[in-house]
Amino acid sequence: MLSFPREKLPKNPKILIIKLRSIGDVVYNTAVYTPLKKSFPGCHLTVLVEHFSLDIVRNHPDIDRVLSFEKKSWLHQIGFYYRLFADRYDVVIDMHEGTRGAVMCFVTQAAYRVGHKFAKRSFLYNVKLKFGDLHPKQPIDYQVALIKKMGVEFEEIAPSIYIRESARTKADKLLLSEGMDPRELFCILHPGAKSYDRWEAEKFAQLAERIYAQHHLKTLWTCGPGQELMVDEITPHIKNAPYAFISTNLETLGAITQKAQFVVCHDGGYMHFASALGVPLVGLFGWTNPKTWRPPGKNATIVSKEIECRPCNRQTRKEACWNGRPECKSLISVEDILSAIAEVYPKNTID
Repeated sequence: MLSFPREKLPKNPKILIIKLRSIGDVVYNTAVYTPLKKSFPGCHLTVLVEHFSLDIVRNHPDIDRVLSFEKKSWLHQIGFYYRLFADRYDVVIDMHEGTRGAVMCFVTQAAYRVGHKFAKRSFLYNVKLKFGDLHPKQPIDYQVALIKKMGVEFEEIAPSIYIRESARTKADKLLLSEGMDPRELFCILHPGAKSYDRWEAEKFAQLAERIYAQHHLKTLWTCGPGQELMVDEITPHIKNAPYAFISTNLETLGAITQKAQFVVCHDGGYMHFASALGVPLVGLFGWTNPKTWRPPGKNATIVSKEIECRPCNRQTRKEACWNGRPECKSLISVEDILSAIAEVYPKNTID
């Protein structure tokens, strides 16, 4: 079946969206929930994500239920797959396009198992949609295009993340515990990245000092799980700028991020997360193509250096990059970042 049979659906269909993998992909996926719910106003919408992305979708007002997948024991996974089958969905949309998502889609035995015609395991779908005529260019375009081919209209294409008031209260308490008044102005520097995508610790420290000198903003260092050592490598180099460090769950980090004057971070999940929250942002791009992966929206600017070997991959990446010295990031100067900050945060500077 090469088109979606809207007319054959029950009045109040049970719809499941499968979106596994990375935080950035799930952030983009949030752009389809409201248009889908408007197009099928009586539907019951369930969204399936991996456990580390749960905070991105759990509070969305147009989602009726969230399922969280975690790679635990085989017994646990068998139980999870059985529940997918037992829930009896009318429509399942695989927006993961990997083997696991396609298998989950098939296991549901939904009447309409929807996916991209050219996905890796498309033989597990029974509704295979093509959307090349929509000319998608960026990752968010591909997700939207699949839903458009189901007859869903979009007034705007914008990711949306909702933060609970309880998370905002927790954020204020956490800031206070780190010696920060929740009302004071601060910026966030988020240095977390893979070894082949890092900016030098000394430059991050210099950046914090220059931001304080020019904007009189305290720096809040944040990171993802297991990335604390990256911050530990930076802070000993800071001599003349106040700072604090916080590591917390994604929703509370979102509440803190919304308080920041701006964010500086690498291309990655947090960049897309912060951008969707509407925070002014500077993204550092190295091995990836910024034309493809830059965050949508007007509040973000990017810093990157054209270099012959970019974009690279596991097979073409140089040994120096694997060892934490990527040339594409080393070419970025502190001045480059400060100039980009001036674009998203054009406040008065201190001479």
